[in-house]
Amino acid sequence: MAVAQRTLQRLTHHPVGILDNLGHYQAMGPEPDDIDTWVQDAVTDQPLMHQAEAQLHTAQEQVQYNQRARWPLVNLQGIAQHTLGSMLPGMVENQAGVSLNLSVPLYQGGHTSASVQQAQAQTVASVDHVANIRDEVTLNTQTAFLNLKDSVAELHAAKATLVSAKISLEGTRKGYEVGTRSIIDLLQTATDYIRAEQNYNVAFYNQIIARVQLKAASGQINMADLEAVNALLDNSANP
Repeated sequence: MAVAQRTLQRLTHHPVGILDNLGHYQAMGPEPDDIDTWVQDAVTDQPLMHQAEAQLHTAQEQVQYNQRARWPLVNLQGIAQHTLGSMLPGMVENQAGVSLNLSVPLYQGGHTSASVQQAQAQTVASVDHVANIRDEVTLNTQTAFLNLKDSVAELHAAKATLVSAKISLEGTRKGYEVGTRSIIDLLQTATDYIRAEQNYNVAFYNQIIARVQLKAASGQINMADLEAVNALLDNSANP
């Protein structure tokens, strides 16, 4: 608990006080319940995709820029000068001129060709990077989608197991009171109940985390999603 609190403090840069528990909520699966829709949105909205595509665009522009190093370079310069009484009083002199310079790169020791090849290689690498990011985003979204669907089933199963363990504990306790069950039986049943309660609490929180992770994997998470989680907190038990 102490390590977890320090980790939370490092993330938020605020002291960790009393943490509210999750209140009662209805388990929810993905909405819409279509994995292909989530994947399509992820490929479109995921910031990692935007970053990879921007890097590819930059690499393509760099190829064109390096290729233009072979082009002739034309410089046009204009000069205008107005002189009043510089040598003789009352003398006015106006001058205007235009110069046009043309330079043609003939040979630069292979620098231009090498730079173009390097930029083209970087473009190929960027194309592969975009494909890898697309595959990664797709897999992460699919995994988060399936985890969210699974979290609903896990929560229902954990709740059913908890109810069963509680009934078993109560029956064993009554059996111990009347002498038909031993203290070992009671301790084992109590241990099973505590384990079932722990599993239920983990599934309870994992369901909320899975909701957020799907939104994050698809690149659609926003402050409203986090505020919705805050709305589920129950601070009635904490002063």
